[in-house]
Amino acid sequence: MRNLFLLLALLLVLVIAVFAWINNEVVTVNYLFGQLSTTLFTLIVGSALAGALVMGFLIIFRSIQTYMKSQPERNLRKEMQKRVKTLEEEKEHQQEEMKKLQKERDEAVASAMATLEYEKDKLEEELKRQQQEREEASTQALAKLEDEKKRLEEELRKQAKEQTSSQ
Repeated sequence: MRNLFLLLALLLVLVIAVFAWINNEVVTVNYLFGQLSTTLFTLIVGSALAGALVMGFLIIFRSIQTYMKSQPERNLRKEMQKRVKTLEEEKEHQQEEMKKLQKERDEAVASAMATLEYEKDKLEEELKRQQQEREEASTQALAKLEDEKKRLEEELRKQAKEQTSSQ
């Protein structure tokens, strides 16, 4: 695109030069403070250069005006970029905090599970101990009852012998 523009500009300069060379007559130009005699070629090239200068100044003025109008937009864009950066940093901080809290929660769960497992084991041991005590107590009670039964049977035999001997 740039090469095309350059080629068109050179072509325009060539057309102006040929036009000026063909019109090589001396002319008189009247202006407010006097008059000037020059060749038509010089007048054409001078007018073209003056037009180019005026267009250049207008383009520069327009660029400055556009730049000045876009200043608030650029300021807003910079502020928005700062805000986005701040929010991204805050997001990263929040994610790190969330990971930390999740790790603490997982550790607390693991600790609670270990405590519950320990308590469960203790309760199972206590239950076994109590069952053994009950079994021992019932075995002892059964043994006492057996002894009592034997004693009572012995007494009954003695009484039966005494009754048989007293008769």
